[in-house]
Amino acid sequence: MAEDLNWAVGGEAGDGIDSTGKIFAQALSRAGRHVFTSKDFASRIRGGYTAYKIRTSVEDIQSVVDRLDILVALTQRTIDENLDELHEGSAIIYDGERSWEAEIPDEMTAVDVPLKTLAEEAGGAIMRNIVALGAACEITGFDVAYLDEALEKRFGGKGSKIVENNKAAARAGQEYVQENYDLDHLGYNIDTTDNDYVLLNGNEAIGMGAIAAGCRFYAGYPITPATSIMEYLTERIEDYGGHVVQAEDELSAINMSLGAARAGARSMTATSGAGIDLMTETFGLVATSETPLVIADVQRSGPSTGMPTKQEQGDLDMALYAGHGEVPRFVVAPTSITECFWKTVEAFNLAEKYQTPVFLVSDLAMSVTEQTFPPEAFDMDDVEIDRGKLVDEDEVDEWLDAQGRFRAHAVTEDGVSPRAIPGTTDAAHMSTGLEHDELGRRTEEEDERVHQVDKRYRKVETARNEEEWDYREFGNPDADNLVISWGSNEGALIEALDYLEADGIDVRVISVPYIFPRPDLTEEIEAADETIVVECNATGQFADVIEHDVLTRVKRINKYTGVRFKADELADDITDKLTEEVPAQ
Repeated sequence: MAEDLNWAVGGEAGDGIDSTGKIFAQALSRAGRHVFTSKDFASRIRGGYTAYKIRTSVEDIQSVVDRLDILVALTQRTIDENLDELHEGSAIIYDGERSWEAEIPDEMTAVDVPLKTLAEEAGGAIMRNIVALGAACEITGFDVAYLDEALEKRFGGKGSKIVENNKAAARAGQEYVQENYDLDHLGYNIDTTDNDYVLLNGNEAIGMGAIAAGCRFYAGYPITPATSIMEYLTERIEDYGGHVVQAEDELSAINMSLGAARAGARSMTATSGAGIDLMTETFGLVATSETPLVIADVQRSGPSTGMPTKQEQGDLDMALYAGHGEVPRFVVAPTSITECFWKTVEAFNLAEKYQTPVFLVSDLAMSVTEQTFPPEAFDMDDVEIDRGKLVDEDEVDEWLDAQGRFRAHAVTEDGVSPRAIPGTTDAAHMSTGLEHDELGRRTEEEDERVHQVDKRYRKVETARNEEEWDYREFGNPDADNLVISWGSNEGALIEALDYLEADGIDVRVISVPYIFPRPDLTEEIEAADETIVVECNATGQFADVIEHDVLTRVKRINKYTGVRFKADELADDITDKLTEEVPAQ
């Protein structure tokens, strides 16, 4: 019985690897199984190694692990790249009729299936990957009827003939293995349940959260790995009265989004690090004009063009400090796919409530990972909208000066000025990127400058006191060992706890979704014997922030290979790090 099974398909870019993986992931989720996926892909349309991995279980799963049970290998490189994860009980599906001769270790089970020939007999060579899925169903004892459902969803819009041909291709793969191999010794048998799950990735969750939050305008420029946020919204936002604009570059995208926000719409843009570089010019205008705007940064390996399709959390310093001068902002970093949804909703509320730009910081690993969740994890009835100090015609009078002019940048005790949508009677006003007075008029008066700077930062302090800048906690809250992380590392850490517990190591995990403002972790760190900060970058950007806050050195686990943390690997890293000396003060 395989309650926890790891499957992968690999080949070259252009081989349909991604669509094949998504189809199988959907089939498994429809069977009531939990799914957690990961991708390895090159920065090109064709050529270069690419893979789609699925971990599936009847229990909740949060991470990938260093183990592969079933591998669909379309190239020899696929086998070579995964040798360290294959084991004695692994089965490798390949097409022996192709020009390459597969070199498969003797301890693995080789399953030679004429994928192309069977696909052609079913209706076209393009379906060879579906033949491989049918073969995988037979090897793992998975009911191919669930694959039928996924194929109907995937190809239903292309006509019944395409759907039936794909079903026939899957059956051909299943029957070939059934007739030519006896694989009972492998012991794989994928159980199914009656559970109902939603399957989505982090970018889809951000898009869904934006719509739920009332976002009605999005402008962006295609960039890996943020583009699928725009694709998700493009397919749906018009149903809610919204619009998506594909701009000519990132500068245009943020300026269009700024314009929509000034007009009163909930607005956002999304990009990756290289795009944030370009958007920074406008970022200061967003903050100084006190315009509520959400800017999603889906991080990837940098600097410069870096590795567009690889994982990294290297933009934290930029999110915290980008922009010349002193620019107030909020920085929110979802720690899971569900949190991508909820923190997006919260980002829009923070932006409007405090009239401040909000960086929503995600990363490649979370953006492309597809995971299953119960539908109630995204309960729209729990979504609350807070538009802050929006004033209507009845409230304008209290914000007029002696000459009857609307004070759009009025100095207030909490730092938040009144906000009037253009067209509001008697609330005509201006805003400028130049320093301005309460009316938005350019000024170089010393007192006015001090009043406006203090006001803009005062609303950050107001938010610090009014909002819950908390953290998520796992493991033993009384443990002497403390591990702190941010962003997508949370899932791997949760599962690493099981490995650590098996080795008799007690750990408390704190996962921080708020980077600025952020929770004060002084007491938690002072109470711990050992503190380790985990992140996917080379320099330990969040560790630097923590040390600045608590004036105490912490240990660091930094991964910058372009690949996310795995649970078993991370458990080993934590074990090793606990024995190291803390760096000198």
